Amino acid sequence: MVSSFPYRKVFLTGSTGVVGKKIIENLSKYNLQVSALVRDEDGKKFVEQHKAKAVFGDVLDDNLHEKISDAELIFHIAGVNKMCSRDPSKMFNVNIKGTENMINAANKTRVEAFVYTSSAVTIGEKIGALGQESTVHRGNFLSKYEESKYLAEEKAFGMRKDYKFISINPSSVQGPGRTSGTAKILKYVLNSSFPFMIDNNISVVDIDDCANGHILGAIKGKNNHRYILNSFHVPSKELINKLKDLTDWKKDPIFLPKPLIRQIGYLGDMYKLISKSNPLVCSESVRVLAHGHKYDGSKAKRDLGLNYKSVDQFIVDTIQWLNEQELIKVKVE
Repeated sequence: MVSSFPYRKVFLTGSTGVVGKKIIENLSKYNLQVSALVRDEDGKKFVEQHKAKAVFGDVLDDNLHEKISDAELIFHIAGVNKMCSRDPSKMFNVNIKGTENMINAANKTRVEAFVYTSSAVTIGEKIGALGQESTVHRGNFLSKYEESKYLAEEKAFGMRKDYKFISINPSSVQGPGRTSGTAKILKYVLNSSFPFMIDNNISVVDIDDCANGHILGAIKGKNNHRYILNSFHVPSKELINKLKDLTDWKKDPIFLPKPLIRQIGYLGDMYKLISKSNPLVCSESVRVLAHGHKYDGSKAKRDLGLNYKSVDQFIVDTIQWLNEQELIKVKVE
């Protein structure tokens, strides 16, 4: 957290998502006028609990500039992340067109700064390489989500903007409060007697680090710069050893060969073709898992002053929280 905040009026999209919830919680600690775009009564209830004004709407609305009103700072966090989707068109529309709409709407108001939540997947590093802000994209996409966020970020940087624009690129957001997405893998591993895993590189940004990085980006970020947020990157086998050192969990995962998991992905593709539902695993999710990620978050630490949580502290905090939620039965030693 920072001691003071230079903006008085703040507007958010995506305030009820994993990242947005933590950011609006942090903003509630300052004396600010915060408004948040919501789509239902549950969203309204949440933002009002955090001293914010709920504004009903959608990032695809034509009158977004009227909803933004007199905001000085915008956090555009809203986005869709779907894997193995039968129809990814909605994800592309929200991620690309929604971002374009927000930027155009902000141009019609008195916004001073715009913080855009992109993703570290837009870096597009080659397998085994360290992804940095200056990395040249590999030229092919591992998933439809990566493609949608890459195109959205490209669109955002290419548009005319009458304010300071900062792109925040979080790696996999994990930690206390997260039970969905790739957090399901952690729960599966900790609850299984013989868990299956993939030998790859894992990059994680702690939820608190992610929220702090966004706020610091608004204050200290440079115009038209992007900042990778990544608390740590470790090989999956090293992460398992740390789990064993820090907790009473002493299982030995079975690391599947990558050719085998690719075959499993093809089966998911076939299931998607013949059924009306999305499979749990498919070729694109397997590509992402087999590729792994290794990101460098040092620019945010150096330029924004973001102090990352250590991997050991992250494990302890996450394990304790999952236990409190009765989602696992693993003790911290």
